Amino acid sequence: MDWIALKHALLSHLPVATGLLLPWVLLASQRPGRGIRPWWTVARYLGWAGLLGTLCAFVSGIATGRFLALIPPHRLLPALPHGPGPEALLFRHALWGAGSLIVGIGATWAMNRPRKDHESLGLLALLLGLTWCAVLLVVGEGGYRLAHEQVRVVAPLAAPVAMPAPKPDLDPEGRLPIRVLDYASLEAIHPEPVKSLAHGGRWIRAWVSPEAAPAYRAGQPLPPGALVVLSSTEDRWGRPGVEAGPLHALEMKASGPSLTFYWARVPMARRPDFGGESRVYWRGQDAHLEACRTCHAQGIADPSQRSRWRAKRAVAEAAD
Repeated sequence: MDWIALKHALLSHLPVATGLLLPWVLLASQRPGRGIRPWWTVARYLGWAGLLGTLCAFVSGIATGRFLALIPPHRLLPALPHGPGPEALLFRHALWGAGSLIVGIGATWAMNRPRKDHESLGLLALLLGLTWCAVLLVVGEGGYRLAHEQVRVVAPLAAPVAMPAPKPDLDPEGRLPIRVLDYASLEAIHPEPVKSLAHGGRWIRAWVSPEAAPAYRAGQPLPPGALVVLSSTEDRWGRPGVEAGPLHALEMKASGPSLTFYWARVPMARRPDFGGESRVYWRGQDAHLEACRTCHAQGIADPSQRSRWRAKRAVAEAAD
């Protein structure tokens, strides 16, 4: 299902192509007389191809919505929004997609009715087919807007207004943990990664500010101003993988330990655990850090709980 969810944008191109090509063939197949059979044969082919593509796009759309936690498990469509915005656009896109599948079934049936070689495809097939194509193009346009987040702004014909001077940024780390990202400038505690079950089963290395490194190694309380950062990588077959994991940080302030969790790019397979977010930044009193604050209420955790699980090294046997 993960593979299907990631291919929704690719699978949706076939229905859109059908919506662009089918109207011309339907119009050409309305002339009765000799030589008309190839036209409605092509129309039937495009109809079946478009119906199959619509079905695949519909299924992959549901899988994508559930994969990104946008559609509840017990529903086929997103929840009805209460106002305008991206949620309303997503709901309309899903509703039009379901409608295109229903209309497509009727149009394909009408195009495949028994016809004599000299007869046209019929007015019913024309009306249902053109309606289906219009719905497919509306669905495609809505999907394009969702993917590219287009916002159209119409500038009023008025005199330019002087913009106020920007306020100074009182929180330089409001959007990015600058000091945490510079963890390599701190003193490394682990010479090589160790697997930590307390941090999601990832492979971690500890980095500590130089003045606090002796206290960290001895398991003693950290001095004020101390900074500890855990860099991590995702596990892969029992060894450190290539996928970068989150950064965990602990800073000792006058009010107590302050925690930070930052993951610049959450892998697709892990995004359902974070509400579908592709980037996560929690700090301070964020509710997501409640379990972390329980373990680090006094600063560093109990030294006896530190992991010593290192990756096994492959020992090459000497050849005879």
